Amino acid sequence: MSKETMARAQEGFRAWQSGDFATIEAMLDPLVEWRWFEPGDWDCHSRKDVMNRLRQRSAEGFARGELEFLDAGDDRVIVVAHPAEIGGEDWPSETATLITFSRGRVTTMQDYRTKQEALAAVS
Repeated sequence: MSKETMARAQEGFRAWQSGDFATIEAMLDPLVEWRWFEPGDWDCHSRKDVMNRLRQRSAEGFARGELEFLDAGDDRVIVVAHPAEIGGEDWPSETATLITFSRGRVTTMQDYRTKQEALAAVS
């Protein structure tokens, strides 16, 4: 993974944590896909869908959570979060999202139940 990819991912999440949605939107490919652990209502199939979900999660307070960034190979980063710390016991204690960049923009985001599942997916 390039240093630029990691820096870009960190920049995007800092923007989300500070409520700078314009920066995030500019980082997303128009056809970005964000898939949950299993196909369903949580899946997002466009930049508009992703932005709506990010705004919703921010309003729920999840942007305050601590994040861990892991190298996942060429143009990919894994971001680990702990939603239960913010949302309570109804939320998972850990989730991980594999984010793929192309030409500096996010093209796919795939959620996993744990950091270990995400790491296994890229090995």
